[in-house]
Amino acid sequence: MAAPSAALRKAEPFLVRAEELAQHAPVVAYYCRVYAVDILIKAHQRGESSPDAQAKMLAELQKAEDAKKQLDLTQGQEAMESFALQIFDSADAKDQARQTDAQSKRQFYVAGQLLEACAQFYGGELPPDLAEKSKY
Repeated sequence: MAAPSAALRKAEPFLVRAEELAQHAPVVAYYCRVYAVDILIKAHQRGESSPDAQAKMLAELQKAEDAKKQLDLTQGQEAMESFALQIFDSADAKDQARQTDAQSKRQFYVAGQLLEACAQFYGGELPPDLAEKSKY
């Protein structure tokens, strides 16, 4: 079996987040999925896609379209950023209190991913304040 394409490896963590958050935070899950699909579409446009990546792109695009019909996305950007910052702030509070543990490390990782996905609201590039937090 061939190794997954670079685009699929890059998109996969956002698809994992989408699945994890589908029930608890469906708007956030939707934007994670859309971001992953965008990664796959851009790779396809550059000619850097594989058959597996194309199949995944189409399947996830359909999931995003289906979810979009059921969600109120009018405050989507605010919901996405707020959720990401809540996770970041929780991990940062533990870090500031010198109580860093495996959970807070994972929270920083997840917050970084969610903040990275927020780039879709800014033409692909995060504003400096969010970019700084996404690097944690």
